[in-house]
Formats: sequence, structure tokens, C-alpha cells
Amino acid sequence: MFMASEFILPGLATVLANAQPLMAAALAIVVLGERLGGRGKAGLALGFIGILLIAAPQYQAPAGNTFVLGASYILLAAVGITISNVLIRALAERADTLMAMGSQMLIGGIPLLVGAFLYEDPMSITFSPQFLLILFTISLFGTSLAYWLWSEILRTTELSRANAFAFLVPGFGLAMGVAFFGETIGLLTGLGIFVTLVGVAMTNMDRPEPAQTSDASVNQSTAAKKTGNV
Repeated sequence: MFMASEFILPGLATVLANAQPLMAAALAIVVLGERLGGRGKAGLALGFIGILLIAAPQYQAPAGNTFVLGASYILLAAVGITISNVLIRALAERADTLMAMGSQMLIGGIPLLVGAFLYEDPMSITFSPQFLLILFTISLFGTSLAYWLWSEILRTTELSRANAFAFLVPGFGLAMGVAFFGETIGLLTGLGIFVTLVGVAMTNMDRPEPAQTSDASVNQSTAAKKTGNV
């Protein structure tokens, strides 16, 4: 995801990255057996439409090979997060969440550390107090704590419903921009945030439709009751 930021514009990156909840919902149906009713599916669709509206003011026509490379990086990251979320949901009820998430961070950190020394120059970083504060904040709160809380949520909540809240991330980012950096939110962006909120609410108010019972099963059940009465 970080690599993609060098090659793709922020608006389009937001749209591509937020396709993840839709992919996760589809994979959850196949792997986890989750089922969404009509309201839940419509809610996910509305959430994504809201993302399109939020990103619209930043959207510009892609240019050349850099767009293809950046889009590939983002889609690859979205697929990775999708698979990760499905696996976390599958493990949530069978493993200690602190151990599972801690092990994940340690294992994932090894190739990143090796790659940093092979492809980057760690000595070029100025380890100022501000840099260290940001680094520890991202590591402890933005990553470790966030993943632990996420795994705890997935113990009791279906992935499709919990993952719909991912659509709110751009909205939180915009709100922080307004609060701390004096940014403004336009009419189209505000509409996108509202549509996203409605979509998330619809997804989480959804109740799966009961499985349809075949006519044969109904007839057998009715016959059995009549026999019992006789």
C-alpha cells in the first residue's frame, strides 16, 4: 500500500483500496458460510458508492505505466487484507488473540526488516524525537492495538458486517484533516460520507433471510404431524 502511493493518485487509490470489504464479503460466503440478506448487500454497495463520492474531488485521469503499477500494488494489498481478514475470523474462536496477532506481527516483520536493509538505507533516517514518537504511535496504536481489537471483534461478529466499517476510514481521515490541518469538506465529499454512513448502518441492521424450505420437506412435515395426531 505504501509503495503504491508513489505511482497512483490519492482519489483512485482510495477507491481501489476500499474494494476490500466487497471482496471480503464474497470470500466470507465461500469460506466461512456467512450470508447477507438484501439489505446487507445493498448496504455494502451504498458504502462503496459513498467512497466513490468521497474520492471524486481528487480523481484525475490515470497516466501511463505508473498507473498500472500503482493499481496493481493496491489491488494486491487489498487481496492480502481480504485473505487476512477471513483467516482472522476463522481463527478468532480457536486461538488466543494476543498470541495470534503478536505472532503475526513478528513473522511479518522479518521479511520487512530484511527488505529494509537490502533495498533501503536505514542510516539515512534521522531518528529525531518527533520521528520516534510517530513511529511508536503507528506501531503500537495504529497496528498492534488495532489488529488485536479487530480480532476480538471478529470473535462475535460476522466479517461482512464488521468489515463494512472499513468504509468509514476515509471519513475519519477527512475529519482529522478538518480538525488538525484546517482542511475543508466539499458538498460532494460530505454527501459521500453520509451515503457511507447509511450503507454501514444498513449492513449491520441486516438479518439474513431464512433458508427456503422445499415443498417436499413441508409436505413430509405436514404428513408426519397428521400421522402423530391420528
